[in-house]
Amino acid sequence: MERRVLILAPRGRDAAVASHLLGQHGLASHVSADLGDLVDRLEEGAGAALVTEEALAVGDRTRLMAWIAGQPRWSDFPFVVLANGTRGPRPASATATLDRLGNVVLLERPLHGDAMMGALRSALKARQRQYEIRAFADTLERSVAERTAELEQARESLQIALDAAGMGSWDLDLRSGTARRGGRHDEIFGYAEPEPHWSQETFMRHVAPEERAAVAAAFDEALATGVLDIECRIEAAGGGRRWIAVKGRVHRDAEGRPARMTGVVSDVTARKDADARLAQAAKMDSIGQLTGGVAHDFNNLLTPILGSLDLLRRRIPNDPRAERLLDGALQAAERAATLTQRLLAFARRQTLAPQAVDLGALIEGLVELVRRSLGPTIKVGVEVAPDLPAARVDPNQLELALLNLAINARDAMPQGGRLSIRAEEASAGERGGLAPGRYVRVVVADTGIGMDKATLAKAVEPFFSTKGVGRGTGLGLSMVHGLAAQSGGTLHLASEPGRGTSVELWLPATDREEAGASGPEAQAMPVRPGATILLVDDEQLVREATADMLRDLGYGVVEASSGLRALALLRSHPGVEAVVTDYLMPGMSGAALIRELRQGGYALPVLLVTGYANAGVDVPEDVARLAKPFRQADLATRLAALLGAECKGRPGTALRVVE
Repeated sequence: MERRVLILAPRGRDAAVASHLLGQHGLASHVSADLGDLVDRLEEGAGAALVTEEALAVGDRTRLMAWIAGQPRWSDFPFVVLANGTRGPRPASATATLDRLGNVVLLERPLHGDAMMGALRSALKARQRQYEIRAFADTLERSVAERTAELEQARESLQIALDAAGMGSWDLDLRSGTARRGGRHDEIFGYAEPEPHWSQETFMRHVAPEERAAVAAAFDEALATGVLDIECRIEAAGGGRRWIAVKGRVHRDAEGRPARMTGVVSDVTARKDADARLAQAAKMDSIGQLTGGVAHDFNNLLTPILGSLDLLRRRIPNDPRAERLLDGALQAAERAATLTQRLLAFARRQTLAPQAVDLGALIEGLVELVRRSLGPTIKVGVEVAPDLPAARVDPNQLELALLNLAINARDAMPQGGRLSIRAEEASAGERGGLAPGRYVRVVVADTGIGMDKATLAKAVEPFFSTKGVGRGTGLGLSMVHGLAAQSGGTLHLASEPGRGTSVELWLPATDREEAGASGPEAQAMPVRPGATILLVDDEQLVREATADMLRDLGYGVVEASSGLRALALLRSHPGVEAVVTDYLMPGMSGAALIRELRQGGYALPVLLVTGYANAGVDVPEDVARLAKPFRQADLATRLAALLGAECKGRPGTALRVVE
């Protein structure tokens, strides 16, 4: 129907002639009887209309004019009008009607058939172009709608991705300085609701003052490089500081000048904090390795000092002045030994005897000593949760740790205050960095002067102290930290200036029965006459001092500077009844020597001596141990017990060489 010609010529034979002529040229046509039928056929569809002027002059033209006015924007329906052929002027009403038809070709009668067909072909061709435009417009509209839907979907996907990543988007007009934002942009800067206006100046006001110059320089550089990639601290709208990461790209206009910069912003405070904690952990681990090595060397140096002082004290006749000097030297050496033990505690290399400990009973037994140490100006409160499980820890080291914390609290409350000690069960989920399981949390809190963030960050570092020169070693908190870590727990500090300090000591809980009170320390047993000891130590000073202590006790001594030398000496000294060996030696360690002895059939009791005070996992559990530095009485007690113990279920103590 798009190429059909509608004919309205109610008078004479014009309609029939026109229809016949169109048919001869292969064009379809329809003859309408009146204006109403013409409009009906127009609504069905047509390519052009051939109308006589007199047909427009009669009848109601309302529907026709309404149809013409209601055409879609792509449509301008063509009318070929056959005029009356009068020579006089056309009435104004007729002229108005022709104007309202719009797309009109006026042909004067009498009319030649070729002229009419030429006009109709032109009208049909123009109408066909309109239909093509309509088809193109429909295709374009569908494409636009599909593209719009795709862009909307992409925008929604991008928004979801930005939200999931905690990012906000921004688009900065470099000419006006104003910016459009999306996602969580304003929320990152501390705003609960989006701000009505944002600009580069707004952003710079949030940047921490000490970083504004560097950030401004980065923006200037981005205009040249086209890339912005910065991390900086900002002051949030609600208070507090945050770290943000800003990434952007510069868009240029046709002349190559920077016009816009678009990008994303994200809050990276958590990552920065994690990086800082990781760096601190690595730093503490490095310091721990260093202090552990230093403590080992100190212990090796202190062993001959203590041993030699013990021997001198026994051999110098009654001389009050000499005894006083020796006592002072021994006290100084003992203090040095305590210092090395704290270093080893921080380095997590101290000897621990972990067992199930009733913390309620331990704290109750310690609280009176704490009260006496703190004085009357400080009130001490204790709160132990009922049905508290036992904690697996070395009770002696825990007592020392709690006493250290109490002393620290006393120093932080020079005008008096309150110290509270609380013990309760906790789960690993409440504190990061712990293996899953049950824990016992001991909280020691004071109402003292507190610490600022900078001091708090260094509080557990060895030798760091706020007490001034000569008032502390700076190893108290580091020792507690090492004890917690070596016991399978952790230490957490919280403090604010003027609001006191809270120390949380997390220890693994255990269902084993609590350890009872320890019995009296073993007393030195009589030395077996003629017992020969194989002494193995690569440090000459330590070996010689230990040998002097053994000989002074009445033992025979065979000295070896290495594990390999010790094995060779055993073959030439069948009378050896026990071995005293260092743990850490070059070539063959004490543990390797013990393994060689047992595999070689030597059923000898062994006393392992170590400056680290914490032998490795390669040492059998049944091997007796002695930590450096040691006194002669410690050595005598361990050896007497070792040589005098019944050895049921294992080979005897006599030397036996298996060929």
